[in-house]
Amino acid sequence: MTPSPPQARPVAAHATLAALVAAGSGAVLSLQGRLNGDLATAGTGPVVAAWLSYVGTLLATVLVVVALRRTRATVRVLRASASWWWFAVGLCSVPVVVAMAAGVPLVGVAVATVCSVAGQTVAGLALDARGVGLPAPLRLTARRAAAGVAAVAGLGIAVLGGAGAETGWAAVVAGLALFVGGAVLCGQQAGNGRVTQLSGDPVVATLTSVTGGLVGISLVCAVVAAVGGLDGVALPPQWWLYLGGPLGTLVTVAAAYAVRHLGTFVLTLAVVGGQMVTAVLLDVLGVVGLRWQTVVATAVVGVAVLLVVGRPGPRASE
Repeated sequence: MTPSPPQARPVAAHATLAALVAAGSGAVLSLQGRLNGDLATAGTGPVVAAWLSYVGTLLATVLVVVALRRTRATVRVLRASASWWWFAVGLCSVPVVVAMAAGVPLVGVAVATVCSVAGQTVAGLALDARGVGLPAPLRLTARRAAAGVAAVAGLGIAVLGGAGAETGWAAVVAGLALFVGGAVLCGQQAGNGRVTQLSGDPVVATLTSVTGGLVGISLVCAVVAAVGGLDGVALPPQWWLYLGGPLGTLVTVAAAYAVRHLGTFVLTLAVVGGQMVTAVLLDVLGVVGLRWQTVVATAVVGVAVLLVVGRPGPRASE
């Protein structure tokens, strides 16, 4: 066997570390979805739950900047280099955060996760092929195409047993919303990767994107409130239900770091792998329970991750 060239080893090591970071952020993302779903059903509703999540994420990110003593450096980078689109990419996470808060109580964390996976998979392939968030485009190889098919197959298997008769069309609508939200979320991941490249700091990318996302969800709240959609909203006393926001900081920082080494599609699959395993555990421990379709879907998505992690594919120029 021909040994790997020395310069390839650091690249492979960075890709492996990035994949582990991405998988860990996926686990945190599932926990965030569960907390936001519980917050929504406890009295806030999905829109206010999403707004509170963004507020918590922004506060946690600011605390990270202060704790690292990077306040002046961050302000300097923002004044010198920040563009409007650094903030606008944060709008891409609003649909999936709201959809998760609404969908998790209906179908459970695992099924809600795989519904968003299909959108992330399709969008991730398209963005990588165009080089969005990457130094150069990644060609669609047979391995990457097979991973995409496997991920979508996992979605189909999960949906077969994800929604019971008691949820009906509400679960179908939630699934479609999660699909769209997952696809749009890839735009934030790619955009944050580009901001990280320009600023040299994934925390800056997190700060700008969550600020833009908070503005977006605040506008949604204003519209919903104007038509009476927030009547009867109550804030539950359980403090742990509000931890979804701070967890969002970890997710966004991790994704901004990992996308530069993995690409949007591989990042998506690595995140999904961590999401699926954690989502299954949360459903086992929660009130939804575990269905065989969810277990099979998790295994299929795991295969999709193994197909591409560590082998992101050739650049278009190669």
